[in-house]
Amino acid sequence: MDKKEKDFATYKEFGKMLREVADLCAKYGDTPLYESVPELKEKVFFVVNRGAYDAYIDPWMRDFADHPVDVTEAKRWGDYVADCHAKGIECNYQEYLKKQ
Repeated sequence: MDKKEKDFATYKEFGKMLREVADLCAKYGDTPLYESVPELKEKVFFVVNRGAYDAYIDPWMRDFADHPVDVTEAKRWGDYVADCHAKGIECNYQEYLKKQ
């Protein structure tokens, strides 16, 4: 790996790449993930290489299609867990549900 490639191997650049892919996906709105969108794949190839798409992005999309997650709820739960850890208390899912 040359120096230029090493300069991009940071969390910041990885996050930038993920946001770019997310923005491209978001343009297809409520299109089900099971529907093929060839132009999306081509556009993503410009952000990540083909090998990365085939090895990581496509399987991740298929896995999400099979096991979708309510991202808003997941973030809320994550905030609750972080708050519990910061306070040094044990997380209680039943108590968390009562607060919702």
